Amino acid sequence: MNTPTIVVAVLTLWLVMGLGFLSKYVNARGKGKTPFEAWTSYEGLLFIVSIIVPLIILIHKSLAG
Repeated sequence: MNTPTIVVAVLTLWLVMGLGFLSKYVNARGKGKTPFEAWTSYEGLLFIVSIIVPLIILIHKSLAG
C-alpha cells in the first residue's frame, strides 16, 4: 500500500475506535463509574491499541529502511 492509503486507513481506524470508546466512556460516566473502568474496557483497550500499533509499525519501517 502507498503512504496516503495507509494514512487514510489509520485515521479511519482511529475514528471508529475513538467513537466506540467515547460511547463507552459516556455510558460509564453516566453510571457513576471511574474513567479507569472505561479505559480498561474492551473499547478502551482497543482504542489504545489502535494508537500504539500504527506508531510501532511506523517506527519499525523507518528504522528498517
